[in-house]
Amino acid sequence: MEVEVLKTLARGWTDDTWPMIPCPSCFRGELGPDDQHPLAREESWESRDWRKHDFWEPEWIHGQFHGALVCGRAQCREYVVVTGDWKLIEQRDDENRWDGDSFYPLFTPRFFLPALKLLPTAPRLEIPAPIEERLQAASTVLWADPSSAGNRVRAAAEALLDDQNIPRTATTAKGKTQRFTAHDRIVKFRTVGHPEEADLLEAVKWIGNDASHEDSLSVADVLDGVDLLEHALRLLYDTRPATLKERASRINQQRGTRPPADQ
Repeated sequence: MEVEVLKTLARGWTDDTWPMIPCPSCFRGELGPDDQHPLAREESWESRDWRKHDFWEPEWIHGQFHGALVCGRAQCREYVVVTGDWKLIEQRDDENRWDGDSFYPLFTPRFFLPALKLLPTAPRLEIPAPIEERLQAASTVLWADPSSAGNRVRAAAEALLDDQNIPRTATTAKGKTQRFTAHDRIVKFRTVGHPEEADLLEAVKWIGNDASHEDSLSVADVLDGVDLLEHALRLLYDTRPATLKERASRINQQRGTRPPADQ
């Protein structure tokens, strides 16, 4: 759910389309604008200068915003600082036609503190700490530097391979150290009985490669990688299926010792 919310944030929001953002501290409440500290909009110098242009239009107006969000849960009330960009967008009607001279601001975030979580907090999803740490590092730079975040998500995928005992190196017959690429390790992971998980990690690797070589990833690209990695994590670390299987077996055994009531 968190990834879908973050994708919504990446597209921007208006005062009327504020997304339901899970609190990064208590994980139970939702963040929203603080009435006592509303988001402040500042028009940029460039935007003000453009007003001198003979063909100036209101939708040229843009700038930066800053403020605080607050968790709506009474037991938490965490404040999250947010900054970013805004621009004026012309209002459209329900049939996507221009609605006269009505304009509204569209907000796009560039920084949250505390950082928003990339993955849902699930008690049965026992993610190893090294993977969690790399995803947390990705979340801190996601909005300001998506390519750096993409590299950290790729590092989380490699930490997953570490946890699954897929080696990074091997000693050759001549006693030299051979280093395996991420691709080599994913191929090995596929051959030891994890073809679906390996396919997911390979896609995450390609996104990480783009981050390293092109420096042009968008927030949405990084979140696609997080989505893929989350699925691999659920396949490997989600304890719920085993718990449900154990519960079903226990119930069947208990019922088996009694006379069949439904016959």
